[in-house]
Amino acid sequence: MTVELDGGRGEGGGQILRTALALSILTRRPMRMHRIRAGRAKPGLRRQHLACVEAAARLSGARTVGASVGSQELAFEPGETTADAHLEIDIGSAGSTSLVVQTILLPAVLLGGARTFTVHGGTHNPMAPPFDFLDRVFVPHLRAMGADVELVLDRHGFATGGASQASHDDPSPHRGRLTVRVGGAGALRPIELLELGPIRRRRAVATIARLPTHVAERELGRVHDRLGFAREDCETLELSHPGTANVLTIEVEHASGWELVTAFGERGLRAELVADRACDEMAAFLGANVPVGEHLADQLLLPLALAGGGAFRCAPLSPHATTNIDTIRMFLDIQITVEERERERDAIVRVGQGW
Repeated sequence: MTVELDGGRGEGGGQILRTALALSILTRRPMRMHRIRAGRAKPGLRRQHLACVEAAARLSGARTVGASVGSQELAFEPGETTADAHLEIDIGSAGSTSLVVQTILLPAVLLGGARTFTVHGGTHNPMAPPFDFLDRVFVPHLRAMGADVELVLDRHGFATGGASQASHDDPSPHRGRLTVRVGGAGALRPIELLELGPIRRRRAVATIARLPTHVAERELGRVHDRLGFAREDCETLELSHPGTANVLTIEVEHASGWELVTAFGERGLRAELVADRACDEMAAFLGANVPVGEHLADQLLLPLALAGGGAFRCAPLSPHATTNIDTIRMFLDIQITVEERERERDAIVRVGQGW
């Protein structure tokens, strides 16, 4: 039976499409989506979203209708899973490679068999999880659930123009590449993430390309002043890269894993203000005293649903996450409860019976 989806529902972004594609493959249920990304300034499929559709189609042997840039209607009917052990995916722009990986990673894990994906595009993009987040925050939880996954950053790729101007369709020649290797897992097991525990390690990295080193030094100085990071916890990474770039990541390791936040430099934006954005986000995470940050909460929902259970504690869920829950329920008959605790200012999300 075909699943009918309104792509403008809830927060109306690309997450509805990515989750629906993954679940269509795994449940083998065709889906039709209309009003794709209706909640965005430029609705419809952009290049990175089209790359998600094409990658999902290649993985599952799917037939598609409406798979073109700008389309707001899509029909996707999965077929036989491809036996191709390697997929080469080129977004054709500096669009997010991480979001393409997010679409096909769980299907690849659960379909079984060893596979490799190479994705060309942006590896560090505003409004998308950077490679570092996937590698050090999200994928370790998948490994704890039984997945055999390895990520490799082959080459950095940045969207041009800064956070306010970066485009999904930027045809920048300065694209990067990441590689994903998936072993033959075939199943996931539930996990529970309810306690933050003590902070074990802290790290800040200021990445620059074709910029003076004082930019990185000023950003890291701000992290030192505001969050108390020791100098040895701060690192400058200077890339030999054809384009100008500046990315600041701040990460902490706690009992349940890692949290990582990112801020992007922009033309005309002082280094201290770039650092303040990242510091504000990390300070909010630490102040909430939860083990799961806003973006990880969104990303954990699907693997836990596919594992049949699990639980985590986070800050009150974002509209992005609640829309993701609604999308999962369109395909899977699984209980997902959200207990918003006003006094603690947090939420406990339980997936499946008995959690």
